[in-house]
Amino acid sequence: MNSVKEKEPKKAGFIREKLITIKKKLNSYFIERSEIIETIILSIASRKHMILVGDPGLAKTGVLKAFSKHIKGLRFFDYQMTPLTEIDSLLSKNKANMGQGIDKCEIALIDEFFKGPSPTLNSLLSIMNERIIYAPQPAAIPLISLFATSNEKPDKSSGAALLPLYDRFLLRNEVSPVKDPKNFTKLLNIAEEYSYGGIEINIGDLDLIGQSSAFIKVPEKIYNIMHHIREELLNKQVTVSDRRWRETIRIMQVNAFLNCRDEISMEDIKSIESSLWTFYSDIRSVKSVIKKLIT
Repeated sequence: MNSVKEKEPKKAGFIREKLITIKKKLNSYFIERSEIIETIILSIASRKHMILVGDPGLAKTGVLKAFSKHIKGLRFFDYQMTPLTEIDSLLSKNKANMGQGIDKCEIALIDEFFKGPSPTLNSLLSIMNERIIYAPQPAAIPLISLFATSNEKPDKSSGAALLPLYDRFLLRNEVSPVKDPKNFTKLLNIAEEYSYGGIEINIGDLDLIGQSSAFIKVPEKIYNIMHHIREELLNKQVTVSDRRWRETIRIMQVNAFLNCRDEISMEDIKSIESSLWTFYSDIRSVKSVIKKLIT
């Protein structure tokens, strides 16, 4: 079997090597955030949306902003949701945004996402799902990925009306404080701001990653394992929508490509762990099922 390196365009391989270098640089600065860094890169490379859940001050937004510095030509929109936020507040026509908005960016970061009123949040459905905004006629927008952060951990008491919107976040990460005592010491000694060091890729290079990873093969054994994972999760009362199951294949293809594989392997199944839980109480069940299958 030929390796993926022998089949892919040279530029795609070069971009992947750059991403590996960027990932190492981020990991050297952001302590105990390797899983989040991996998932952010997966999210952007696969054009999927992501939510980060955790208390304030855990670098949820810091990691994303640092990674974005490495992408030349990227337009980044950052907004903090409030109970009074209207959908027009997120658009470039809002003078307070100084020409920026969710309709004029590739990456959008919305902090305190679920503090927004239901009409505003539900207005984001077409933006997230179709990359279309109605103003008033439908118009395509350049959005690659929408990132949300929340201090509130979703549980089964959460409003059912928000579940369709929440389901659009294919990737979800729980962010915890630094645990290892040695890493905590390292954290205390970080004095300078993150510097991207001139290491960058172009915004257009992200499309090439997506195109190249679409050719990653899916062996029959992977489909069998996915069936098994679904049955195990159903036995634990963890339900995953059909849309999410379908999109997990795309995530694994991108992960395989970024790790120089020409087909999805058992190692790539770990990359969909953050896509299989809906409520906070599901996380332990999902992790135990995945761990049992890949170890």
